[in-house]
Amino acid sequence: MYSVATPILGMICRVLAVAALLQPGMAHAQEIPTAASTGADGVQRVTIVGGSYFFHPARITARANRPLEITLSIESGVIPHRFVLDGPDGKHLANVPLGANSQVIHLTLKAGDYVFYCPNRLLWFKSHRKRGMAGVLQVQG
Repeated sequence: MYSVATPILGMICRVLAVAALLQPGMAHAQEIPTAASTGADGVQRVTIVGGSYFFHPARITARANRPLEITLSIESGVIPHRFVLDGPDGKHLANVPLGANSQVIHLTLKAGDYVFYCPNRLLWFKSHRKRGMAGVLQVQG
């Protein structure tokens, strides 16, 4: 038996499915990795842009034991953000405030997964990291 509620329930299910896919923190898990480009000088370079609870790209690959230059910028907005990069051992390798001017950090890293995120949080709200402002730098041997 067909009722008027059937199409409405179908639409609600589709909306909920799309909303689940767009949950903060899930988008970078499905993102195709961006490879750092290597210049004629042998330095690998990548630009990361931060914004309203995101970093783009959120998955980056680079080569181990080669110089890496990361340029950090932020979209305009009023919410302050930071870029923290942790090594595979969990120790901070970078902790940079994101502001109006781009920041550049220079590293040479061993193979491993390096997590980056914004640790900021306001009062009792979830941290920016928990809201999806995180990513991973995969350094490959």
